[in-house]
Amino acid sequence: MSVLKAQGLGKIYSSKGNVAYKALEDIEMQVEAGEFVGVMGPSGSGKTTLLNLLSTIDRPTSGALEINGINPSKLSDQKLALFRRRELGFVFQDFNLLDTLSIKENIILPLVLDGIAPKQIELKLNSLAELLQIKPILDKRTYEVSGGQKQRAAIARAIIHQPSLVLADELTGNLDSKSAKDVMDSLKDLNERFKATVLMVTHDPFSASYCQRIVFIKDGKFFSEIRRGSNRQAFFQQILDALSVLGGNFDDVPFARA
Repeated sequence: MSVLKAQGLGKIYSSKGNVAYKALEDIEMQVEAGEFVGVMGPSGSGKTTLLNLLSTIDRPTSGALEINGINPSKLSDQKLALFRRRELGFVFQDFNLLDTLSIKENIILPLVLDGIAPKQIELKLNSLAELLQIKPILDKRTYEVSGGQKQRAAIARAIIHQPSLVLADELTGNLDSKSAKDVMDSLKDLNERFKATVLMVTHDPFSASYCQRIVFIKDGKFFSEIRRGSNRQAFFQQILDALSVLGGNFDDVPFARA
């Protein structure tokens, strides 16, 4: 079953001088339930625009988007806000945790907003915190924990309300290589054990090697796609090969971390 379906998705921005800039053109994409998909491309390829469209933050100029059979652009602002809160989970490069709340309060926020019973909240929190190995830090504040722990807490918050789709944006961009590995291991576990559907935009081949398949875009268009076999190391090499064919600037990608 397709959780996400994009058909002919396009986005045109017009500047003050009425010059149209085509950021995305005719993107076709499907993400099945339980899949872990990566999106890669050089700087300026349209990755961020695509993520903004898929996350319903921006609306497409052309084409159609469906998430769980619903076209978000047909919803009123109020219904769209509720749809986003219930159907989507977000993980950002800079964590987006609230400093005024404890780690636990940050994680359970989506459930509190939805009025879920405290007992249920505790059950969901405990199983997630155990899997993500963040139980010892639940009562700490965000400034008392490491970047890797913050990101694992952000993943827990993104997934605790069991959204249809988790969208991750450069989630290892601010982490050292050990923390990045821990975070990607955690995300992979959640994908496998909870059957969480994940779409991740990244420029990092190491993080991308955890995905089941990678969609490459260039100059706002679909460029190619590769799928992982059983060997992650071999997939990492495939990604490097694909990036070298793709060309362009990859923000000084750290290529040697497999």
